[in-house]
Amino acid sequence: MQAIKCYYLDNEKQWLGYLPNFPEHWAQGETFEALQANLYRLNFDLTLLEALRKVSELSLP
Repeated sequence: MQAIKCYYLDNEKQWLGYLPNFPEHWAQGETFEALQANLYRLNFDLTLLEALRKVSELSLP
């Protein structure tokens, strides 16, 4: 499993956090473990979208 950094804070009722590569996308969880799971899923989804969003040129006859 890959280790990724995250920034988080403990609000009174929720844990909030984000990933350094995607600071505009926040995740939350009721526990720190739930926050970690949500950040892991967020990282997976966002890196998958980056991998799918490639540009190429087509040669037309």
